[in-house]
Amino acid sequence: MNDLNDPKILQLFADVGAVVRDSHFVYSSGRHSSVYINKDAIYLHTGVISELCRYMAQPYNADQIDVVVGPVIGGVVLSQWVAYYLNERRTSGETLAVFAEKGSDSLDKQFSFNRGYDRFITDKNILVVEDVLTTGGSVRQVVDLVRHHGGNVVGISALCNRGGVQPRDVGDVAIHSLVSFSLQTYSEDECPFCQQNVPVNTELGKGRAFLARQKAQEK
Repeated sequence: MNDLNDPKILQLFADVGAVVRDSHFVYSSGRHSSVYINKDAIYLHTGVISELCRYMAQPYNADQIDVVVGPVIGGVVLSQWVAYYLNERRTSGETLAVFAEKGSDSLDKQFSFNRGYDRFITDKNILVVEDVLTTGGSVRQVVDLVRHHGGNVVGISALCNRGGVQPRDVGDVAIHSLVSFSLQTYSEDECPFCQQNVPVNTELGKGRAFLARQKAQEK
């Protein structure tokens, strides 16, 4: 695993307000923390996301990457820009950009290739991209999907690894992340902010869903 934590990259995160501290956040995983990596703040700024994707593409031999794959939604943007910068360095051919999406059924949480994209995976070298790694669950699904369709995953490139995700968590694929944060997180039962009745942040993360679930359980 290779994490740059370059001050220039950290400053890009800070400039757009992507690192939010001193509040009570609920992550998608259900864990609680006082720090939140607001990836959505980055996507607002095309110049910033373009620059970050240029860094994401740098470690890879452009001629050896056939397709860049990202999970919806953020991965769509990342796959486009990372493929763009790989193509700038290719000596021949073209690196394509595709995305994996979840089923329209709310019960279907598995990723799949739609729109005929599976035809571009078989026997190809694939780079998987993601914005924030927390548990690695989504990326692992995409890695498994690519392998199911006969693709060779050569690496995972991420904006941020906030969960200490290791290659073993994502199918033994090497991880390159631009920044890595060691964030203290808590289960709901052990969360000190819950115990101190610190209000849950409902603007970022899954705070609203958490409070709605709590309210439903009280009835």
